Amino acid sequence: MQNPYSIGIVTYIKRFDSYFKPLIRQIKTIKPDIEIIVCINGEYQQPFDDNYRKEMLSFLQSYSNIYPVFHPKFRGFSKLMNTCLINSSNKYNLILNDDVSITTPKFFAQLDYLSGLDGLPSFKINGSWSHAFLNREEVSDVGWFDERFLGMGEEDGDFEWRWQENKGVPFQNVNIEGITNHVEQKDCLNGLKIVNGKYSLFNLVFVRQKYKESQEGQNYGIMNRRVICVNKTPPQYPGEDFYWVNQNNL
Repeated sequence: MQNPYSIGIVTYIKRFDSYFKPLIRQIKTIKPDIEIIVCINGEYQQPFDDNYRKEMLSFLQSYSNIYPVFHPKFRGFSKLMNTCLINSSNKYNLILNDDVSITTPKFFAQLDYLSGLDGLPSFKINGSWSHAFLNREEVSDVGWFDERFLGMGEEDGDFEWRWQENKGVPFQNVNIEGITNHVEQKDCLNGLKIVNGKYSLFNLVFVRQKYKESQEGQNYGIMNRRVICVNKTPPQYPGEDFYWVNQNNL
């Protein structure tokens, strides 16, 4: 039997017309009743555009079962992913960047099949964290995405390293046809100090503070170097596990 899952989408103003609107239409054409949590990010050191807020609400109100979460101030990708997972009604969640396209219903047909497999672990899709299928209970076990990564980048490598340290196996990848990752970089970090075109310098500096290279360390996931973690991820959202266990006991 297929496990129910929700979709979480992280988005911001620059991709509203070009990517976000088409993505919502693609999803809702194929799966009109699926729950979608939309995490809407502000821009760095800019006031939130109120016209964008109004247009977003106007666009989403024509669809059922979509729940927007606005962040008036810029927040890092770790925070946005955790927010999608926490606000979902289901423990299984397809987390998407906004610059992807669903090109065929076969994508959801394959995902529905996989979600019905017993013991299915979390996985990224087609080798990219732009689309990942996550069991939030597993994410909680590993320690959530580290919200000290205040910008974009490095949070995925950090999570994969901690996943393998915690579970003893690499984080899985599954290839699924029917989804395209456009990797749109236009103004995605406007105002932030960036490296390699689309990643936050802050996150690069922080990951080098969190991990130190050592021949005694481990090369897990996509870290691509032998390291030890010298700055452990602090506890995040400890009350969520309690809520999942007791939510029906009120």
